[in-house]
Amino acid sequence: MNIKTDKDIIKRITERGIEDIIPSKEGLVELLNSGKRLNVYQGFDPTADTLHIGHSVGMRKLRDFQLLGHHVIFLIGDFTGRIGDPSDKLATRKQLTKGEVEHNMKNFKKQASKILDFDNKDNPIEVLYNSKWNDELKFQGVLELCAEFTVQQMLKRDMFQKRLETDRPIHLHEFLYPVMQAHDSIVMDIDVEVGGNDQLFNMLCGRDLTTKRLGKEKYVITGRLL
Repeated sequence: MNIKTDKDIIKRITERGIEDIIPSKEGLVELLNSGKRLNVYQGFDPTADTLHIGHSVGMRKLRDFQLLGHHVIFLIGDFTGRIGDPSDKLATRKQLTKGEVEHNMKNFKKQASKILDFDNKDNPIEVLYNSKWNDELKFQGVLELCAEFTVQQMLKRDMFQKRLETDRPIHLHEFLYPVMQAHDSIVMDIDVEVGGNDQLFNMLCGRDLTTKRLGKEKYVITGRLL
């Protein structure tokens, strides 16, 4: 695959609608100019039966990465969606059944195709489901993943602090959400993850695990919420 280094697209990726780039914008620009083909993804949990306008911010980033020739993954979180992302939630999110998740995600690709070119003959966007590897993960594997994180690390999250202050419950499975999202980055060998700024904690968990397990830098791009 021929990797393009179009200055206008790189500027759009690193500046338009951006909240933050970790570890640095300069490092990502250098990487995009290196000619290396990157593995880039954004995850979409099917907690509702439709994507929303906010998702378009990240999808436009994915589209630009695709235009440059990078390997782009549209990840449907049919496993993590059953756990429930605790981000910005002052109460535990209702867990969904496998059937509810399957119902919700059935039109995701069709909806996303308004922005993303899944059928591009030269560089199609790949659709993956994280149940493919997480459903097969044995308990020993979960323990090994959990050993990479600490309770103190999880409790630093603002919404968990707020729950502690108001004596609201924090369920153990909520700690597993960022752990399993981090696992996605390892399985897919991710170089760049795209997401809303509300996902920063989860994305940074993936960045930490990528350093520990794969010994490489993973860039995190957070977009501004609409």
